[in-house]
Amino acid sequence: MGYDKAESNVKLDNIQDFEMMFQRMKLERPREAATYYAILVMDCPKEFSEFLKIAENLANITRRPLETGRACLHRNGLIAEVLFSGKGDEDFGRESFLPVNPRAIWEDIKDDLKTMVADDTYLAMQNRLNEYSNAYNHNFDKYGIKIKRSGNVTLRYNGKWVLYNILSNCLESKCPMKLQIGGERLFEEPYVKYFKKFLDLNTKISLIIDTEAGMDAAKALQKAYGDNLDIRFFAEHTSGTLRNYVLGKELAVNGIKILTDDSSEPSYVGTAYVNLEDIEQFNVKFDSLWSLAKPLKK
Repeated sequence: MGYDKAESNVKLDNIQDFEMMFQRMKLERPREAATYYAILVMDCPKEFSEFLKIAENLANITRRPLETGRACLHRNGLIAEVLFSGKGDEDFGRESFLPVNPRAIWEDIKDDLKTMVADDTYLAMQNRLNEYSNAYNHNFDKYGIKIKRSGNVTLRYNGKWVLYNILSNCLESKCPMKLQIGGERLFEEPYVKYFKKFLDLNTKISLIIDTEAGMDAAKALQKAYGDNLDIRFFAEHTSGTLRNYVLGKELAVNGIKILTDDSSEPSYVGTAYVNLEDIEQFNVKFDSLWSLAKPLKK
């Protein structure tokens, strides 16, 4: 797998699949975004010129529209930009983006998509999902960050990217999850939709929030999911812009929310860790905060 100058693993059907998904997700430039995403997942080129050659040959998409598609993916949390990596041997190249897992996208959109396309089209897309997942796992490894059990990678990402990443890892692993986030938007759509998907997969979640806003929604979730969800909170904005999550002993992401004039979608810079010692440090820190936070009354 990987990019070869002579040929690409991407076919027009692959671009059309993702274009239909992105249309249902209401992306502004679904075809251009689908073209970039399909090439990234299936070929993983390291230079934009390689993306462009494939896009021109397959979909007659030129430089500016392809750049627009890439920006659309980033804005909607479907790719994260790699800023730098540490302690690892992986060469990310100059076109350094990490896509979300195609299975997480499918899980998000499949019910809506099924009502809009013919049965044979839906089945064909579902059958090609294994092809996309195999390519993704080969190019971006188990946790979707292109590194294995050593090193770390620092990213700039939209808030939805980390939710997709969590969903992807929950589909593969039933590890307990620890989340420390701001609660001001978690219990609103579309974020609460993803949160419910984690819980529907029988993931056990310990959640720390730093605001009492949305307490009624939090209590309703806790009541609905019982022992799978335990919530504690601090006084308003105690943790500031910090956002963290730890998935068992598998993966940890430590992020900081970037304050911008555009409040439509939250943006973050964060570092993902797969080293066991690093993950254990985050587990210990989370447990210390957990002991200090107030339980949400059921």
